[in-house]
Amino acid sequence: MANEVELLQLPDYSIEYTPTQIKIHNLEGLQKAVNAYANRYANVIVTDDTEKSAKDSRAKLNKLSNALDEKRRDIHRDYNKPYDEFADTIKQLRSVLQNTIDPIDDGLKELDGQHREQRKEHVQALITEMAPNYGVSASDIEIDPKWLNKTTSKKAVTEGVAVVMKQVKQAQDKFESDSLALTKYAEVNKVDAAPWIDQLKQGQDLDYLFKAIDNQVNLRKQKQKELEAQAAEAKTHQATKGDTTIDTTTGEIAEHSVTLQITTTIEEMKLLKNFMDQRGIKYQRAGA
Repeated sequence: MANEVELLQLPDYSIEYTPTQIKIHNLEGLQKAVNAYANRYANVIVTDDTEKSAKDSRAKLNKLSNALDEKRRDIHRDYNKPYDEFADTIKQLRSVLQNTIDPIDDGLKELDGQHREQRKEHVQALITEMAPNYGVSASDIEIDPKWLNKTTSKKAVTEGVAVVMKQVKQAQDKFESDSLALTKYAEVNKVDAAPWIDQLKQGQDLDYLFKAIDNQVNLRKQKQKELEAQAAEAKTHQATKGDTTIDTTTGEIAEHSVTLQITTTIEEMKLLKNFMDQRGIKYQRAGA
């Protein structure tokens, strides 16, 4: 019947083999000879005078040792030969089955990939459905690979998506709150907030950024004091002629006043004002 599961099994077969016995004839005589040669040269003392004979003794002993090992290798090759032939036969039989297994395996992998893609589409639809309820965007939610596993239940996926959405919402709310606080702090200290907001986006700690702004402001104040001191010292040997201030020591123009009308956005005007403040450039509002 079509519903019956076909039972695959190999026919009864057996493997006959006879364990090989390896026996060394005249082992006792061989051991005596080896011990005798080893003892004969055991107490060789190597000096400048005996160097040549020591090398000769070593060569003879190595020759004996290599002869023993060569015999071992010969026996090893003969001993393994029956097994190697048996192993090759089994490999050939398995390759016949493997040629049929491989296409089935490839088909199952392809089908599994299709099912995984279908599960991914279902998870993405679930994320899109749930996102508005948690106040987040579906594009902000990354799919966890374990949500696509066949063994993961829909309930587990739903709970997992909910947990991630809560985490994303908390992170977004914290960033908005920190961003607002950082912007206000930057405005109070008359510095551009944009580069500090960028660092906040990269995960920098808010307290660290507050301290960094303080350091920048302190450096700016110190620089301003230095410029004011330099300006005060310079004024002691300056003379004003019209809109131009001349250094009486060098004769060079030390300061020149011009009137500009600048048209730009409020944000860009703030940046320009910060730039001039940081560099000690004097200015006044028209009509002031």
